[in-house]
Amino acid sequence: MEKFNEDMILQDMAFHRDLNKWARHARIQRVREEGLRQGKQEGLREGKQEGLKYSVLKLFQKRFSEVEIAFLDDLLVEQYEKILDLLLEGATLEDIYRFVNKEVSG
Repeated sequence: MEKFNEDMILQDMAFHRDLNKWARHARIQRVREEGLRQGKQEGLREGKQEGLKYSVLKLFQKRFSEVEIAFLDDLLVEQYEKILDLLLEGATLEDIYRFVNKEVSG
């Protein structure tokens, strides 16, 4: 009977060890999949931001080809959206300068 009990204890320990391994593997897999999902969302967001910036700069260059665009670098997404609106509304170069200077300084 004692040998049977020892075997049951060993089997129980092995079973719990396997359960812990499976649980750890499932947890790692879940964390990995969540990281991938977040990475894809971050990548999409950054791609949209870069697309907006590219569109604003391209439209600005088409409209004001003689003007250097360096002052439009490193703005926030909301600022690029507002500049795009200004460009589409036919704003003057001075209007855009005023907006950027106001946003950067204030």
